[in-house]
Amino acid sequence: MSLYEIMGIITVIMGISIHVPYLVDAIKGRIKPHPFTWILWTLLTIIVFFAQVFDGAGPGAWGTGIVGAFCIAITLASLRYGFNNIKKSDIIMFVVGLMTIPLWLLTDDPTLSVIIVVVIDLIAFTPTFRKSYDKPYDEPLYHSSLNFIRHALTLFAIVNVTIATALFPLMIGVANGTLLLFLLWRRKALK
Repeated sequence: MSLYEIMGIITVIMGISIHVPYLVDAIKGRIKPHPFTWILWTLLTIIVFFAQVFDGAGPGAWGTGIVGAFCIAITLASLRYGFNNIKKSDIIMFVVGLMTIPLWLLTDDPTLSVIIVVVIDLIAFTPTFRKSYDKPYDEPLYHSSLNFIRHALTLFAIVNVTIATALFPLMIGVANGTLLLFLLWRRKALK
């Protein structure tokens, strides 16, 4: 077994161990995922998974694929049990995110596709940041912290390192680290 395969297996295990508790917490009402964020994340994670596969990421795509499956389940849970105080800014960001997805469909270039997807994914973080400003306990710290680590490990599992295969885990890892710091700051500020 190669180092790439070992890292790929670790990212799959991490993806499962991060998202199962998140899904359970959402269903039990302990957290309130923002549905707009999760709808976009589902679409984008699946797009990135296929872009990584087609550009030769190898085991580096395995974690993205398993997380895509969990994103579908969490999206459904967020629609039923999630955050429902939707603001105009959430709607705007959601629509902007959705409107840019067709740009991906028009590209034949995996690199351009992933760049577009990363921009949309970062837009998708916006409703969660907005919600978390007032309700920082509606997002668990384990989710963003472990996703930060998982995305960092994904970079080591990528066989063919290109912008198309590595930009998504790099930028989404940074975004998760930023969300973690934001949640810690808001929790401290509210005490």
